[in-house]
Amino acid sequence: MLLQLRVQNFALIRSLTFSPQKGMNVITGETGAGKSILLGALGLVTGNRAEMTALLNQNEKCIVEAEFDIRSLHLELLFETLELDYDSVCIIRREISPQGKSRAFVNDTPVQLSALRQLAGYLVQVHTQNTGVFISDPQEQLGILDDFAGNNSLKIEYQAAFQKWKVALENRKSLLDKKATFDREQDFIRFQHDELSGFSPLENEELELETQIQILANADEISRTCRQAVNELTENESSITDRINGVKQLFRQAERFLDSAEAYKNRLQSIAEELKELSREIENTGQMAENKPDLLESLQERHARLQLLFRKHGTDSATGLVSIMNDLDRKLQEAHNLDEEIVKADAEINDCEKKVIQLGRALQESREKSGLLLMKAVAEQLQKLGMPHAMLECDWQLHEEKPAAYGTASLRMTFRANAGSPLLPLEKVASGGELSRVNFCLRSLTAMKRTLPTLIYDEADTGISGEIALQMARMMRNMAGGHQLICITHLPQVAAAGNCHFRIFKEETESFTESKMALLNTDERIQHMGYMLSGTVAGTAALDNARELLALFND
Repeated sequence: MLLQLRVQNFALIRSLTFSPQKGMNVITGETGAGKSILLGALGLVTGNRAEMTALLNQNEKCIVEAEFDIRSLHLELLFETLELDYDSVCIIRREISPQGKSRAFVNDTPVQLSALRQLAGYLVQVHTQNTGVFISDPQEQLGILDDFAGNNSLKIEYQAAFQKWKVALENRKSLLDKKATFDREQDFIRFQHDELSGFSPLENEELELETQIQILANADEISRTCRQAVNELTENESSITDRINGVKQLFRQAERFLDSAEAYKNRLQSIAEELKELSREIENTGQMAENKPDLLESLQERHARLQLLFRKHGTDSATGLVSIMNDLDRKLQEAHNLDEEIVKADAEINDCEKKVIQLGRALQESREKSGLLLMKAVAEQLQKLGMPHAMLECDWQLHEEKPAAYGTASLRMTFRANAGSPLLPLEKVASGGELSRVNFCLRSLTAMKRTLPTLIYDEADTGISGEIALQMARMMRNMAGGHQLICITHLPQVAAAGNCHFRIFKEETESFTESKMALLNTDERIQHMGYMLSGTVAGTAALDNARELLALFND
């Protein structure tokens, strides 16, 4: 429920605090006093577009702040989805700067207007003289009927099953698309796979090939160089190894008088052994560089084939070819399993469809049963509102063979206002006033079935008077037993039904005009309602009438 609405520097409001109470709150005032301004301010915190013209003082910031008690609305998941901190009291603030910049906050966290609108839809519902047109929408009609029937859990279960069925259908379509693609390309895929698997590329193979080819192509020079190096290192009579051994012998003789001689001798020994190992490696390299024209030709052919495969497959390494070959192998394996997967997908679709049909039938049965009760109750309420022959019925179009997200049947409410007239779609035959009354009856009946946000009726009672207005006032009062209502009205009958009564008025001086609001006590209510009844200064008869109206709702 709305705990408080604080408005600063908005239209004709300099500073105003509205604190509605539980139950039915009525707001009255002369035309132009500021009732629509109050709604406009509330519209800002529910995400409506901000205009610079809304600022009373163009040099000051406009601030509208609404405080809601949301404990009974179970919005924890929504707050988590919107990445907002949840609290049992939700404070929404909207600011408009003199430069025209607009900012919105939820519990002091900045939010986009889209998130604000999404949240506000759970906090406030505004019904005006024109709101009845929404009841013409089939989905709106279905939603109201589900509220009346208490179908929320069943509808959620159905929608989950429907979504699972749709996913299964999409999965099967994806499998069929893959199979169709493979059927079109299988010859080429197999050819590419066979070509690569026959070649059997190895990761980084091109580097090894280039090294071997380089060695074999220069085998004679490499062999000659290696032989000469081995001779210089270890084979010749005056080889480097022999000379190092000679130096080592010198230090062996000097050990008796030079302390460091042994260390030098050991280091020279290590160098000699390292040179011998190096000589052996060079000798092996020379042996590898033997002139092998057949092997060289074979390696050159493989290298050329490798370069050709690079160009064909759009890669620059043997590692890339290995990856492509593995991918082709995976495609062939997937294709091998596709038929089996499609059979499994068909079975899953069949199971899901059975579940959808089962839940859809249960949901439809509940809707049809509750629809009869709701239509009967609406007709009874319409009689009280001056439409004794009005009739509303549910016209169902079954399409069980093709379920939809909302169920296995579509709904269109049909209506007649006069006896003997045919029942036709509500939106085609109901006038604006009739739509408004039908909408009010439907909302009042469903209000008792679930937790609703704050309901605001903005002169939704226009066009009625007398006993009919009194009946509507009683309905509103009954609705307010379980929900907070805020009713902006010109009717004294509706004003009398309020648990509390606020008056909006304009205070005018030579320099400014300002809208203000006051909570009326009992005597003030009687005086104000007397004025509403007489249209002039309230006389004794008007005041007595006002007391009688108040007594009807305070017994």
